[in-house]
Amino acid sequence: MNMKIAIIGAGPAGIFTSFFLREFSGEVVLFEQNADIGEKLKLTGGGKMNITNSDFSCEKFSSENERLLKNLFKSPWVRNRENLFDELGMKYKWEGSRAILAGESAMDEVERLREVLRKQKNLNIFTGCKVVDAGRMDDGRMDEERIGEKFFVKFVMGGEEKNEVFDFLIMASGGMFRIKDMGSAEKLYKIPLSFGHSITKLRPSLCPILLPKNPLKDLAGISFKGCVFCPENKLKVCGDILITHSGISGPAVLDFSSMISGGKFELCFIENLNEENFQKEFWKNRDGKILVKNFLHKFLPNRICDFLMLKNGIANDLKIADINKEIFKKLSKDLFHYEFIDAKLSEYQFAWTTKGGVPLNEINVATFESRLCKNLYFVGEILDANGLCGGYNISFAAISGKIASEGILKNLK
Repeated sequence: MNMKIAIIGAGPAGIFTSFFLREFSGEVVLFEQNADIGEKLKLTGGGKMNITNSDFSCEKFSSENERLLKNLFKSPWVRNRENLFDELGMKYKWEGSRAILAGESAMDEVERLREVLRKQKNLNIFTGCKVVDAGRMDDGRMDEERIGEKFFVKFVMGGEEKNEVFDFLIMASGGMFRIKDMGSAEKLYKIPLSFGHSITKLRPSLCPILLPKNPLKDLAGISFKGCVFCPENKLKVCGDILITHSGISGPAVLDFSSMISGGKFELCFIENLNEENFQKEFWKNRDGKILVKNFLHKFLPNRICDFLMLKNGIANDLKIADINKEIFKKLSKDLFHYEFIDAKLSEYQFAWTTKGGVPLNEINVATFESRLCKNLYFVGEILDANGLCGGYNISFAAISGKIASEGILKNLK
């Protein structure tokens, strides 16, 4: 009798794990509640899809168990993660520290992956299928031989409730599991909780920051290279920032959101020049005829420059030689320490990942198998291992999928 593996969730981790199980001699069933697999994957990296990052380390991830996170990163697949994408047939190129798709089209790549999986002989894909329950056969809800060694999965597809029995269960439900079906953690993480697992504190991550009565809303659509800084814990992230109608976004802000929970923080509009050197450079020109506006335009987009000048009452024709030092002090503070109070993280539906999940001390980080339930595995975002922007989470999905699939295949030898 052929053995069967159930994979719940067809995001990156579910897709990659399915592929890495292509040599499995039994049947693999991939469950996905959306109309097709990889829906969220099509949107990553601004549609270009960040595959991995040359600066890949546990310091780019957060977890409540840093020791086990470090142990996880000792896997050879962390060092050889590019080989995983080669195995998956994903063509990429380097853009700075990030590896992005060679064709720069996440939609095309997702369609290619879909076609690869459709042709995989041992794989059945159930889309538009909502898994409502899963558990061990010995809980009295089903009767089957080898009770206690198998899993049941209860799901609704085409309006009909069905049950199937499996030898292995892989939980690959991540952000979309959280986003698609809003509710309490007890409801959304029902399956791992039913196996006795706990869930660490959850919150949106890699998400825009909302600003009350957004003072920058007239600058919506402008992007620049700057920094976000939290005075309370000295956290600072620099890079691309995008101003939106409701707040700020962009890679630097998304990374910053993974480290804070809201509250007070500061925005710096200039990334590559500190405040002291800016002030020195500014006053070097006090004996000339250079306009304040023209000097600022060297560092800032025009609209940001105009906004800050208007805020501080600086006329367009004012020369550096004529500026009041007190006004300049306020301008400099706005440039490097524009303060926001009561900032909030966006809701889950606007977040790329969910921070938190199944604790790492409840799995074997060498195999990703549950320590509480034999033949139960967790891969990808459902775990308490949350990476920054730039290919980290997709790499983690591939690494965890590969390690879990190897663990299952080795168990069968």
